[in-house]
Amino acid sequence: MKKSIRIIFILVIGILPMRLLSQAIAIPIQIIPAPQQITQSEGQFFFNENTQLVFDNKNSELKNTAIYLQSFLAKATNLPFKVSTKNAPDNNVIYISIDTNLELPSPEGYQLIITKNKVSIIGNSLAGVFYGIQSMRQLLPAAIENNGNVKSLLQFQLPCLQITDYPKFSWRGLNLDCCRHFMDKAFILHYLDVLAYYKMNKFHWHLTEDQAWRIEIKKYPKLTSVGAFRKEKEGNIYGGFYTQADIKEVVAYAAKLNIEVIPEIEMPGHSMAAIAAYPGLSCTKAPLAVANTWGVFKDIYCAGSDSTFIFLENVLTEVFALFPSKYIHIGGDEAPKYRWENCAACQQRMQNEKLKDAHELQSYFIKRIEKFANSNGKKIIGWDEILEGGLAPNATVQSWRGVEGAIAAVNSQHDAIVSPTSHCYFDYSLKSIDLAKVYSFNPIPAGISAENEKYILGGECNMWTEKAPQNLVDSKVFPRLLALAEVLWTNPMPRNFEAFNQRVESHYPRLTSLGIQYGFDKQAITFSIQVNPMAKAFQVELIPAQADLKIVYTLDQSLPQIGNPKAMPYQKTIELQQAGILKAAIQQADTNQLEVFSRQFDIHQAIAKPCTIKVKPSDSYTANGANSLVDGLIGSIDFHDGLWLGFQQNNLEAIIDLGENQKINSIQAHFLQSMPSWILFPESVSLYTSSDGIQFKLYKVMENKFPQNVSETSMQNFTFDLSNTATRYIKVIAKKVDKCPEWHEAAGSEAWLFVDEISIY
Repeated sequence: MKKSIRIIFILVIGILPMRLLSQAIAIPIQIIPAPQQITQSEGQFFFNENTQLVFDNKNSELKNTAIYLQSFLAKATNLPFKVSTKNAPDNNVIYISIDTNLELPSPEGYQLIITKNKVSIIGNSLAGVFYGIQSMRQLLPAAIENNGNVKSLLQFQLPCLQITDYPKFSWRGLNLDCCRHFMDKAFILHYLDVLAYYKMNKFHWHLTEDQAWRIEIKKYPKLTSVGAFRKEKEGNIYGGFYTQADIKEVVAYAAKLNIEVIPEIEMPGHSMAAIAAYPGLSCTKAPLAVANTWGVFKDIYCAGSDSTFIFLENVLTEVFALFPSKYIHIGGDEAPKYRWENCAACQQRMQNEKLKDAHELQSYFIKRIEKFANSNGKKIIGWDEILEGGLAPNATVQSWRGVEGAIAAVNSQHDAIVSPTSHCYFDYSLKSIDLAKVYSFNPIPAGISAENEKYILGGECNMWTEKAPQNLVDSKVFPRLLALAEVLWTNPMPRNFEAFNQRVESHYPRLTSLGIQYGFDKQAITFSIQVNPMAKAFQVELIPAQADLKIVYTLDQSLPQIGNPKAMPYQKTIELQQAGILKAAIQQADTNQLEVFSRQFDIHQAIAKPCTIKVKPSDSYTANGANSLVDGLIGSIDFHDGLWLGFQQNNLEAIIDLGENQKINSIQAHFLQSMPSWILFPESVSLYTSSDGIQFKLYKVMENKFPQNVSETSMQNFTFDLSNTATRYIKVIAKKVDKCPEWHEAAGSEAWLFVDEISIY
């Protein structure tokens, strides 16, 4: 569902997060990312049929840039824009040139100087000129981007000003996963256009995975004839791949937009599609199919076989020839070690190389690939798991599991790209990461010394596509990409989100003209919940993302959609005095394809009672701390919903104080299980009681009896019958499964424990 669109060409300007060197006088400046410096003056430059494009003929490459600009402006305005050299008249012209003496801190810097008679775009380099052009485009009406399909007369004018601009970070990227769902070549080319418009300069192209191999390798044709297609659970065949001709076209197109394309060829894990094509690449050599489910799988490239490295070197040789980038991304993430630990060849390799464990074997694997890449003039990038067992000498680390990987990398003088799940995973819902959250992102983590900041190259947004086929990618990426673009270019400090959001509002017509089906900037419906433990009631307010959106809701677990007589229009705060599920959706007259937001409520004796936990959960899954266990809200099967506490290294130990001795009939502890995410029900749950909070008596230990080897995500209550036992303090200890068991696809990997409400009745 996308935002309602209001076409606005002149807007009231907010306070911009940039250094304004004079007060805005005429047309407000709504450029994203915000320029570093702006001085605005009186007057405008007007385009007309005699306006010329003039380029400095000392640099032959500028001619192509001039033609690029001429093609765009001529199509958009129906004006001719004759292209000539600097010998043309110095009046009524748009002049582009390169001046390496601009003394800007980045080769991508530029100056845009607009007077009543002339527009000058001067870059530190060709890239700088290109980015100056993008800023000039954003000073024109939004409809100019609509491929010349302008239905009304527009005033093509530019405000007189001077912009001096340059990026804070050299790495400003988008990682697009084209494996879980295939993206058409035309879609890729279109995305490159929009990335360039917002001054993003890296396209990280995820091309191989468990679920598909998307790049043609001529030496190994089965990689695409077999590995590019999977049989879905419904029985249909799904897939596609890019020919080498397609790759060359995309790379060449990106180069014209000053975008570097970095391919990702995953290894040693996330490689089932390749193994399906060539089973000899695995430790077992057994036939298997291209994966048709999401998650992490234990069948990975065999590190003990030299034939694995011969295969990968042959593949990379063809990849290197297709991509001129000095970088190759080799993944290195989420590689379960179970097969290696049970493979004679891998164990022999460890013995021969004097490696103490499988983590060091992975380090050996990565270092061997890096040596080959370096010998071919390439540098490797890997996800932060490549730090485990020892970092390859020249590797760049892409930190995704938080920022700790970036800190470790730069503290050892290695370059780092920062793209943590907390701020940069655009496949996550707006519940977890909204526009404001992205805008708050600081690519330079705390704990890095000033002299080591130079190793932070920048950041990326990651668009994984397990739940986002091509038609949903726009609504996931936009408008959040605008926030990351500004963070990585301007790095505005301090940041004023409200002012930034005003500029985002002005860009919605631009995104529409650019053909982007953008989504909301925050969750469509949010819940404001107040609990009254004395009255055993909840006060629930439903807040829409926009004031003009209407909400309908249900309380009987049916869908809040058109034609449902139980669906009620939301008008005022809802009072809930009994357990149940509230479902809400934005009312739309033309569809029942609704995004439904829900909360499950429970009424019990421990709501809002003091609760403590012995060991804090993972930083990624803290919910509302210990209070989340007694807030009356039950987590959903979406473990990103902000209600679950997640533990990967420790057991849960929680103590609830009921305030006085009370008779208790039963206790329910709620747990989650999700096989693809390594979340398992606890091995056991132990219940203790106490009257003083010091001496606790074991009441019962409940072993897990629920099935584990199932693919569906599920929730279960571990229920204790206390038969009117009187107690004040309740202690619950949940013992997590240590490692994913042998039957699990991530066998041997650290398992997760997810817990939510502890309900006491």
